[in-house]
Amino acid sequence: MKPSTITKYLLLALALLLLLLQEHGNAEPIHYSNHEFVITNVNVIDVKNKMVIPRQNVHVGNGKILEISEYKPASLPLNVSIIDGDNGYLTPGLIDMHVHMYEPAAFPIALSHGVTHVRIMNGVPAHLEWREALNNGSMVGSTVTVSSPIVSGYDNAPLHRTVHTASQAREAVREFSNAGYDLIKVYGNLNQNALTALLDEAHKQGIPIGKHGPHASGDMPVSTLAGFQSFEHAEDIYQGPLNYEMDETLLPPIIDDLKATGVPITPTLNIFNQLTMISAQKQTFLDTLPEEYTSSIIALEAKKNQVSRWLEAPDAMVKHNQTTMAFLLTITRALHQADIPLLVGSDSGVLLSPHGLATHSEMQLLEQAGLSRFDVLAAATINPAKALGMEKAIGHLAKGFNAEFIYTQRNPLDNLDELVNPDAVVKQGTWFDAAKLAKLRNNAIANRSFWSELGTLIEAY
Repeated sequence: MKPSTITKYLLLALALLLLLLQEHGNAEPIHYSNHEFVITNVNVIDVKNKMVIPRQNVHVGNGKILEISEYKPASLPLNVSIIDGDNGYLTPGLIDMHVHMYEPAAFPIALSHGVTHVRIMNGVPAHLEWREALNNGSMVGSTVTVSSPIVSGYDNAPLHRTVHTASQAREAVREFSNAGYDLIKVYGNLNQNALTALLDEAHKQGIPIGKHGPHASGDMPVSTLAGFQSFEHAEDIYQGPLNYEMDETLLPPIIDDLKATGVPITPTLNIFNQLTMISAQKQTFLDTLPEEYTSSIIALEAKKNQVSRWLEAPDAMVKHNQTTMAFLLTITRALHQADIPLLVGSDSGVLLSPHGLATHSEMQLLEQAGLSRFDVLAAATINPAKALGMEKAIGHLAKGFNAEFIYTQRNPLDNLDELVNPDAVVKQGTWFDAAKLAKLRNNAIANRSFWSELGTLIEAY
């Protein structure tokens, strides 16, 4: 039951008081610097054109890529710091299009694994403050696109806006647009009148929509959803249009309808794979997840509810999960073969899924689904950038783009796991080597606050 306003603010006041009393780690913070530098003799991975441009100099200044040119030692600019690329590789920074983050520590943790931008898919007011701090450099971490709180037909669901009528739908869109959210997140259980009104009002307000599930409501055809920012979850194709039938022959007309909308799809395979692994391997798999990557409150809730369910899964459920996981890979492969743009989205923050690392797990699963490594990288770089309307700023390495990319000594096209723990990451024009990335991550973990997160959640409830 939702607490009264008085109860809510009493809890918030208590959380803030305890926050002031709490001891924090005293680790020295890491800040951005605007130093100009040139990375020499480096191989640039051009995801857009599926090629590697060998032996380049990459000139960075004012947070931008100023120039990419052929490596010529004699022509290096004077009075500029030089970083020897040592014939290593530059990859565009990764973009995770489906995360859940309720504490500031999540952003530097993700950045330390090469994830330079994320899209939060259940926004709360604190996210809007963190977004601005990450943009202006007062916080160091992945920058962020923030969805509205989830708009759904559920009653009394935590962190959801309940909508049953057209007027409620319009009011929610106007409120969230005026508050500054970047997109509206809508669930698949809105009734037809509410969803129709939501689409119309979002168009009027000029705010995009990301939808949980690639299907409409009532008698609405899927074509009415054209122009959405994304559809989420391959699992919802199985549960929705396929009505839980694992029959690959039923996919073609469904995929044709989806392709006609022009909307990219975020498969979010990582979470179903993770619950499958928990159900099969139990505590052995849980022990492989870095517990310190997950916030205390989310971890507590997950262990009590979601994780405990899968730890107790009988053999029949394990087999069902494994069969379903294989079919989700089949759906993803069919989407890709139909040239529907795919987006990397890990659902990190759910089911103890670790920020940053989960992004790479999602990429590995896309490769298992049959995508080439260039196509996997496209799903983590240029495709998300285009969906966000940021394709001239991020997701690609070219003159004028934001200086945010990954440096690895070895070629990630030989093994995408090279990107998991990069040798360096550049964000906002700042070079973070492996030692600084580890320090950034460890500082974030040491300085996290249970009570601050509690306050964030209470304020949003």
